[in-house]
Amino acid sequence: MPDVVLVDDDDLYREVLSGDLIDRGFSVLCFADGPSLLEALRDGLEAKIALLDWDMPEMSGFELLGAMIEEGITLPVIFLTGHSLSERDLHALDHGTVDFVDKVHGTDALAHRVQVIIDG
Repeated sequence: MPDVVLVDDDDLYREVLSGDLIDRGFSVLCFADGPSLLEALRDGLEAKIALLDWDMPEMSGFELLGAMIEEGITLPVIFLTGHSLSERDLHALDHGTVDFVDKVHGTDALAHRVQVIIDG
């Protein structure tokens, strides 16, 4: 079981972030879009936390979270975005996400938050 599932449509960002998280001791499984993760979860994939990009073309991270909730998938979610807005953050938090991280904050803050959530 991976510690982290990462869903982001930006290939380079996904590669760099997953590499940084792996270097910090996390096991990471990556997906380029929401439907791919949703299918894997339906097929029994388990993880400790999901990192979801907010803005993706086929299915937004928020739409993916909604689909997960509808299917009873209770995986903790952190949203990733390059456009942090307080109303967006609050909307996400009100609908089941556990955290919201602006991509510009870098991997150190994100890795710390992931560890805190995993450790419960």
